Amino acid sequence: MSDGIYEKIRTAVIKTVDAGAHLNAAGAAESIGKSLGLSDGLVQYTHVELRNIAFENDFKKIPFEERALFLPHCSRHSANCKATFDEEGYHCLACGACNLDSAIKIAKKIGYKKIFIVPGGSLVKKLIEKYKPKAAIGVCCFNEAILSFELAKHGGIIAQAVLLLKDGCKDTMINLPLLEEKLSLIDESLVEKKKKKARKK
Repeated sequence: MSDGIYEKIRTAVIKTVDAGAHLNAAGAAESIGKSLGLSDGLVQYTHVELRNIAFENDFKKIPFEERALFLPHCSRHSANCKATFDEEGYHCLACGACNLDSAIKIAKKIGYKKIFIVPGGSLVKKLIEKYKPKAAIGVCCFNEAILSFELAKHGGIIAQAVLLLKDGCKDTMINLPLLEEKLSLIDESLVEKKKKKARKK
């Protein structure tokens, strides 16, 4: 899928959100989908982006270290995964069989400290209660994304979601360029504050 269609969707989504932030995301996604001739998968992507963009400005105001990243356990290589598991989810051993290791490296490089590989929403809820992040990014399928937005809203968390490039119950694939784009969202004033602090030291 070319980057061009994602840019067209994003432009349409921004216009729609600007026209009315309290819109019906599902209905608006269907409308955009018809106007752009999108597949069902891209209509779902549009639905998620409508929700993402509605919260994007608030999300950008949260420093990287005060956010959490939740990665899906279904992206592990089902036959060769060597990850260990405990009460905080799976712990990647960087064997290279899937792209979870790449996702973790990208997040750490940007400045994320709270990174979890989780099997489902109940563990996400426990980790949010334990670590109390102010914002979170979830990498997931469409249905999980919609549930995550609801969970975040009730928990007072500002959420962003990144849909999987290939979904299903196992051997799913993370859209690494899109994940990096979402992880990197930040208000420039926060970047400047950090630079000033670093110069004073």
